[in-house]
Amino acid sequence: MKIDLAGKVALVTGGGRGIGRVIATQLVQNGARVMIATRTQASGQEVTDELRAMGGEVELVALDLSTRAACDAAVQAAVDAFGGLDIVVHNSAIFPFTPFEQVTDEEFDSVLKTNLYSFMWLSRAALPYVKTCGNGRIVGISSLIGNHAWLAGLDSYAASKGGMNGLARNLALEFAKHGATVNVIEPGLVIDDRSPKMDDVTRDKIVPNIPLQRAGLPSDIANAVMFFCSPTSQFVTGQALVVDGGHMLPDMSSYAMAARL
Repeated sequence: MKIDLAGKVALVTGGGRGIGRVIATQLVQNGARVMIATRTQASGQEVTDELRAMGGEVELVALDLSTRAACDAAVQAAVDAFGGLDIVVHNSAIFPFTPFEQVTDEEFDSVLKTNLYSFMWLSRAALPYVKTCGNGRIVGISSLIGNHAWLAGLDSYAASKGGMNGLARNLALEFAKHGATVNVIEPGLVIDDRSPKMDDVTRDKIVPNIPLQRAGLPSDIANAVMFFCSPTSQFVTGQALVVDGGHMLPDMSSYAMAARL
């Protein structure tokens, strides 16, 4: 999706691979200067080098975003590198498949900190810069599972994404007075190198239930992010945009879906 982001500064978490990598690429292609935050230097160096070779202004910071200090540092790294911050795209997440009776407190806490708390911490750290830029954008990559219980074993992930959706709506109210928008995207099944580990048989059972008859691509999600980052979306805030090929359209209960799987 082509938009004009010249002069904008963006922070993309989880930008080293999968959906995040494509988001970072599209932001650079549209003129933004981009700080990529990844868990390890190695996971983000390849895309950083690739985007620089394209002429992009890109920097990389390696942080574990499951702490407030790391989220503060990610925002500060973007500000130090580029002089401000206009756009935050929180894409990093973990999604262990664990039957509920086997979920430990430690696992549940880790998922919430990485997926949900980090969204809050990043938004809080970005707020002073969003205030000054006048048209800031906060975009969270949520999931259908935040609102629909259609795949067992992702209890902690579902809790984190449901929380992200609710937090985004309330942040939208508070950020609006600064001319900033806060939205989330709910991807359906997306095939990339960060997809939850799902066997081919299960995947082949899901795709026929998608009206457009395919799984999503990282570019489908990145296109939605570009919409939220663009001036076109300036009157859209507090929304959860579903990008799922129509997966949730059929009148089929979660129980029926579970039975099919």
